[in-house]
Amino acid sequence: MARARPALGLALALALAAPDALAGDKPRAERPTYAVGDTWALDLGLYRLARIDQGVYVFVAGPGEEIHLGRDLGVSRIVRGGLPELEVWPPPAIKWPLQVGAWGITNVSARRNHSPLMLPYCTAEPRFLWRVEAYGDLAVGGGVVEAFRIAGSIEAPGIHGCQFAHVVTWYAPSVQRIVKLETSGQFATAFALRSGALTATPAPAPAVSVSRPPASSVGSPPASAPAGTGSPPRPPAVASGPLQVRITLPADGARLEHEAASLAGLVTGGRGVSRVVVTLNGVEVGRIEERTPAASTPVSLPLRLREGQNTIVVTATDAAGATQQDVRTVHYARPVPLTVEVQYPSDQLRVAQDSTVIVASAASSKGVARLTVTVNGVQAHQQVEPEAPPSVPLTVPVTLRPGANAIVITAVQADGVTRQAVRTVVYQPPAVAATPPAPPAPAHERWAVVVGIGRYDQPSIPRLRYAVSDAEAVYEVLTGPAGFKKENVLLLTDDTERKPTLRNLKYALGTFLARSARKDDTVVIFFAGHGAPEIDQRGLERDGLAKYLVPSDADPDDLFSTALPMDDLQTIFGRIESERVVAFLDACYSGAAGGRTFASRRTRAGHVDDLFLERLTRSKGRAILTAARPAELSVELPELGHGIFTYYLVQALRGAGDLNRDGIVSLQELYEYLEQQVVRKSRSVGGNQHPVLKGELEGVLPLIKLGPAPAPGR
Repeated sequence: MARARPALGLALALALAAPDALAGDKPRAERPTYAVGDTWALDLGLYRLARIDQGVYVFVAGPGEEIHLGRDLGVSRIVRGGLPELEVWPPPAIKWPLQVGAWGITNVSARRNHSPLMLPYCTAEPRFLWRVEAYGDLAVGGGVVEAFRIAGSIEAPGIHGCQFAHVVTWYAPSVQRIVKLETSGQFATAFALRSGALTATPAPAPAVSVSRPPASSVGSPPASAPAGTGSPPRPPAVASGPLQVRITLPADGARLEHEAASLAGLVTGGRGVSRVVVTLNGVEVGRIEERTPAASTPVSLPLRLREGQNTIVVTATDAAGATQQDVRTVHYARPVPLTVEVQYPSDQLRVAQDSTVIVASAASSKGVARLTVTVNGVQAHQQVEPEAPPSVPLTVPVTLRPGANAIVITAVQADGVTRQAVRTVVYQPPAVAATPPAPPAPAHERWAVVVGIGRYDQPSIPRLRYAVSDAEAVYEVLTGPAGFKKENVLLLTDDTERKPTLRNLKYALGTFLARSARKDDTVVIFFAGHGAPEIDQRGLERDGLAKYLVPSDADPDDLFSTALPMDDLQTIFGRIESERVVAFLDACYSGAAGGRTFASRRTRAGHVDDLFLERLTRSKGRAILTAARPAELSVELPELGHGIFTYYLVQALRGAGDLNRDGIVSLQELYEYLEQQVVRKSRSVGGNQHPVLKGELEGVLPLIKLGPAPAPGR
């Protein structure tokens, strides 16, 4: 019997042997029973049934010589010289009545000399697989007897097949005994009826019925047997009906949470099955080569899935060369329980304003269907996700009442499971009834790096029309109304002497700011240009994509060497002593066409998450305000002459962001203003852009102190 790939194991090897009996000529044998005192004459010795222990027949030939059989005649234990050569528990279950073509699988544990059977690449528990291959004449015990040939194997699922032992058993219904057994693999043993046993043992009434004498042979006739004792082999069984491949496991479209899966199915019909090939994601993982075309071939194979989509193809070929396939697509995702993480506010936070911003996220491998926010028992926000993505960000401004405010963020999984996170925020209004004076201007130094990139050295990187004007507008408002000293603000654009190359970006952020800003200083970073994703070779990102800020001299096909990884910003932030660092990023990272993003030719745009932003803002005193959610586009508008995000950022810094009219534009007020204006404007032009705030700063961060008449917003 030929097997093209030993690694497939008996799970497919059982299917290699075609039934030897034609339809309508299949012998059957009923299961025998034994009584204490029954004998079993083997070449190892004369065994006598000594006892029946928990349904197991214990045959004993003397001290330290035992053979244990289960009630279905599966060998459970062989003891030689006082040592257990083989122990299998529970005893392998073989289906009775016996009939050629019958097969089955039983989970077992197996040991040899008290040690578990094992192979270095096997991790799963072993199982016993069996198949009744044939019925015919067998030369044994000094004669010829008709017997069933039962092939079995102890194996475990694994990449190499993990076959521990192969067992072949012959059972003769006429004597109601196992007349021969051979094993190979991690242990090898054999026994058969002793010479003369067939003539010495009176034969009970046969327990096998056939319509005519069987013509196949399951053993070799003895050398002294007269000519004609054996019958000529019968022709292979020819199936009727078209060739069919039916996969019963796994179900098509199944979503699994374990990488180990089982393939089960049956191939029938045609001119007799001659070959079955199994591929997983285009790679062959199993093959059956039938030496004699079979009427039916069962397929059973353990599979190891990769994360994401997996395609399983079973291709069958019959004796006439006709082929048929069955295909299954399954998805494997590591289970991630539903979690809710709140980045801001911290629990028991005390504020002096009647509003704050809730920044949170929910994640689950089963998908997040809905997020709600309640303040003091009243719903303040509900966010429904029809497609139930695995991760959903949440940024919501809320209004507080004096005293303690209970804020509850509730996430609902696609299957209805819920998780909650609770924060208490205490609003303490000023004790003086009169209008409080404007907060004093920051007493410490303020520093800034402003970057705008419109033209790139590589022509394959799309130009940005308004990135330079965005940077210049931010520079003017910082060095003008905001009161930043010009020598404290470093501007990098296409038109400045110092160009926005990778080297200059690292100098501006990691050297200029690190050498200048002190602990109580305020640092502002503004970047207008391209963001881009690339395949994450380290496997740290949930979405599989690393994110970059793209300098003017970047190579789109080698972002790792020529662009600024977002993870490097975490290192750069660590060099800055200041505990008040705010970054405004007018860029996006989806890799989709349009907007301030692109993808390299080796990167396919897809779902992008914001885990990288959460890592950047884990340190104290770090906040990042991005122009859009990870999968959205940052839009430029000719009518504004700017990107939407930067236009309203400049308006907010000029005074439109002073929502409580106290003469100070704080970070919290600025974000609330941008959230309202950017969403409204983007939707009016057919877009969908939502600014995102990540990070946490202690107290209120005043960005700009205004004059007596704040400029109105657009």
